Amino acid sequence: MAQPTPAHPSTLAAQLAAQLDTSPDTASTPAPTQPIVSADSPLPNPIITTPRLLIRAMHPQDAPSMAHHAGPASITQYMSLAFAHPYTLQHAETWIALNLKDHLDNYTICLPSNPSEPIGGIGVKPGSDVQSHTAEIGYWISEEHQGKGLVSEALGALTEWVFGEGKLNDGRKVRRLFAGVFGGNEASMRVLEKNGYRAEGVFKGHVEKHGVIRDMHWFGVTKDDWLEWKRSQS
Repeated sequence: MAQPTPAHPSTLAAQLAAQLDTSPDTASTPAPTQPIVSADSPLPNPIITTPRLLIRAMHPQDAPSMAHHAGPASITQYMSLAFAHPYTLQHAETWIALNLKDHLDNYTICLPSNPSEPIGGIGVKPGSDVQSHTAEIGYWISEEHQGKGLVSEALGALTEWVFGEGKLNDGRKVRRLFAGVFGGNEASMRVLEKNGYRAEGVFKGHVEKHGVIRDMHWFGVTKDDWLEWKRSQS
């Protein structure tokens, strides 16, 4: 997996504090106005449907399922420390609240047969300044749904949406997507390669987690290259 979220509450608190300090390139952009989502609100409509999945915005009632599916240590093995372990109900509630408050571009992965139970997450983190046309993509899925090609299906669908009709919540269009993958996480690397992302380089010894040092492998694709890749698949 390659996903910096859902994050630890202490990390989220720091993010919230940082967001109070508006910079010149964001201060002139008004925050999007969207209705307040409460626990009693209906589930949001999916932004994407695939043959086996639906991808939708978060909802407060997602917290118990998110905490359950993100709980195993295997989910966080190749994640940054921002993705807490053990992952508790409080972590999930805080992460969902931040996404709803700040309209972040993170979504739940659900099965059409049970749209109220997220089994994973996928999203993008937009760049800023001279990288404002880019976004970092990440994803995770529960243990019981791994090995079925569902992550690849979700990544392919979200990539197509971002490069196609989709817009980020701040209205921008993205022309480049990229992801960082810890060394040893070959499954996530294969998922990216299967969806047209190309290996772009390795930062040797770039990450250290719980005393283990790993390389960071970078994958990316521009919209033009992805469109060319899509044509080659037909």
